[in-house]
Amino acid sequence: MNSFEYSSTETEQLEVKQKDTQTVSHEPGPVSISVTVPETAPSASVQTEQEILTDHPKSDETFEMETLSQISTELTYACLLIPRFSDHYLTGDITRDLEVWLKDICISYGWRLGSVTIRPGYIQWGLSVPLTANPAQFMKIIRQQTSLKIMEDYPRFTRKNVSHDFWAPGFSIVHGERPQSADVINNFILQTRQQQGIF
Repeated sequence: MNSFEYSSTETEQLEVKQKDTQTVSHEPGPVSISVTVPETAPSASVQTEQEILTDHPKSDETFEMETLSQISTELTYACLLIPRFSDHYLTGDITRDLEVWLKDICISYGWRLGSVTIRPGYIQWGLSVPLTANPAQFMKIIRQQTSLKIMEDYPRFTRKNVSHDFWAPGFSIVHGERPQSADVINNFILQTRQQQGIF
């Protein structure tokens, strides 16, 4: 028969004192206290080390913890360029090539290309870049690389445009994932054409 020493907690001792009878001797000398514990007192439960290990077996399973939302390391922009000449329309085969070239440029520089919209008078695309990227710098790269491709593959545009830049001066760029509205685009085109002296 296993024997063990039971130490009651302070709460249990208080409960026992309230429920049990106490006998105190008033004679001089050492005081003796007799405590009768009722039979319904809670019994102590002792678990062996083996039982604890059986109840909680070791496991090599990995649990996925829900992580806090990560801080974004990118900024997203809606970008817009228009052709230098108002009669150089972005229609036909050039629209397919422009989208492919944009994808290649973005992959080359580690940017993420969003949706691309090409209309006869402009091209608009979504772009996600690192926080440290300078909008003027990445727009300069895109306009230079696409201009080079356009002038090489579509010589019809070089008859009128003797510069190496297919695009009109300036660009429109708006922070966020939403494309620029028709009003913003039309205002940008009008201002650019006025600065060029076309309108």
